[in-house]
Amino acid sequence: MTKGAPQVILKLSANVEQVKPRRREGCHNEFAARGFRSLGVARAEGDGQWQFVGVLPLFDPPREDARPPSQPRLRWA
Repeated sequence: MTKGAPQVILKLSANVEQVKPRRREGCHNEFAARGFRSLGVARAEGDGQWQFVGVLPLFDPPREDARPPSQPRLRWA
């Protein structure tokens, strides 16, 4: 079994054409819009090729000791 960024895992997978287009084209964007990170998962039997299994959402809140995000800078015209 392997895991990683969904787009990387899809590139490794032999069954990418069998994966529904919605899954290939960014269900991880839908997860991100709701505050989740995505993890792509694939598996291989023996020395076989990787087969894409799916995408898992992970809740990854900021650590308590993390600095708050900086304010956006205004651009001068």
